[in-house]
Amino acid sequence: MLFTSLATTDLPDQAEGVELRLDLFSWTPALVKTMLDKAHCPVILTCRGAKESEIEQLLALRPPFFDLEHHLPEGFLRKIILAHSETRFILSYHNFEETPADLNSVLRSMTRSPAHLYKIACLARSTSDALRMLLFAREHPHVSAICMGEKGAFARVLVPVVGGPINYASGEKPTAPGQLSLAELVNEYRYSTLNQKTALYGLIGDPVLVSRSHLHHNWVFQQQGWNGVYVKMQVTGEELPLFFPLARQLGFRALSVTMPLKEKVLPFLDAIDPDAKQIGAVNTLLFRPDGTIWGSNTDGKGALDALGTVRGKQIVLIGAGGAARAIAFEAKRRGADVCILNRTIEKARELGKLFGCQSGGLNDFPDRYDILINTTPSPMPIDPAHIQPNTLVMDIVRTPRETLFLQEASRLCCNVVYGEEMFLNQAALQSALFL
Repeated sequence: MLFTSLATTDLPDQAEGVELRLDLFSWTPALVKTMLDKAHCPVILTCRGAKESEIEQLLALRPPFFDLEHHLPEGFLRKIILAHSETRFILSYHNFEETPADLNSVLRSMTRSPAHLYKIACLARSTSDALRMLLFAREHPHVSAICMGEKGAFARVLVPVVGGPINYASGEKPTAPGQLSLAELVNEYRYSTLNQKTALYGLIGDPVLVSRSHLHHNWVFQQQGWNGVYVKMQVTGEELPLFFPLARQLGFRALSVTMPLKEKVLPFLDAIDPDAKQIGAVNTLLFRPDGTIWGSNTDGKGALDALGTVRGKQIVLIGAGGAARAIAFEAKRRGADVCILNRTIEKARELGKLFGCQSGGLNDFPDRYDILINTTPSPMPIDPAHIQPNTLVMDIVRTPRETLFLQEASRLCCNVVYGEEMFLNQAALQSALFL
């Protein structure tokens, strides 16, 4: 069941369930009774830090659910739980510092007191922490395992996929770190349709917060009638050795890969598409039924399809990362001449040698070119004087749509191609692999 967590006395018109965070606003027993009477759905009363006398006052109102903090005296917990059989108690543990390595020991200490459900909420300091919590939740269907913090936000989406009994969403504002709003869960992730048979997909990279790829892929799943969900996970290169075994164990079907992981994931793959192998970077991973991971790359095709015919044209690529590798490879295959310019000249030369391209630093522009592409995250990676009027200019960055780079190109009467066009093309190719 999904409870909307409220720090206000304003009850929503429609909700599956409501959690009243009484510790976040002023209350009296009379006010709480009025709210309980008005609610047209199950209600959890939660009052962090409440005194024993306050808890007893609230329980006298016979709420449907009551959240009890596990650190209260064990004798008091047993007394009130046995005395109020009409209320279903949620015994809760919160750790705002970390996700403990041994979650089972936390649960064992809690189950000394009988309760309807047990709630364990911990700060996820990494995506791997969140994956551990999800696996723990799958093993314990009577436990609501909640991840707090930005890195654990995606795990809140997946609560019904691992069989979690209850989950929490925010109303007007979050009542816990990393809490997603009811609107986000319902509209962006189709939360009400998720279940234990839902297939898992996602994006990994750092950062991923501004990415809107989940909107596209979840929309595609909806249009195709596919029981799948796509989430965003912040993963660093150092975390990959922990991440992949956990993601495989949880049952992810496929992943999109963004900066800076397109090259760093290669040692963890069992097989690579021949083109991606030549490129030396991947943006798509498939977890095969036999437990192996296969990598592919749709970046180059997505970018070149957005540019149109490039045969015989001079393309200048700014940057020498994973996306630049894919675009250079595909551009050369389609008959273009390519010049790769990068802040670190050695990386540009290495990539130029690999694909038979010219290379240099950020000031080593050819006298003329037809197409200019920024593959870096910088809003203005070069001196604007190097942008030649009336050329075709592309920025692969999707957000913001109008980068400083493209604004300057537009001012010079260039034809601009937005990162959104490349994204939609490469995402369509990914979707064909996902489904």
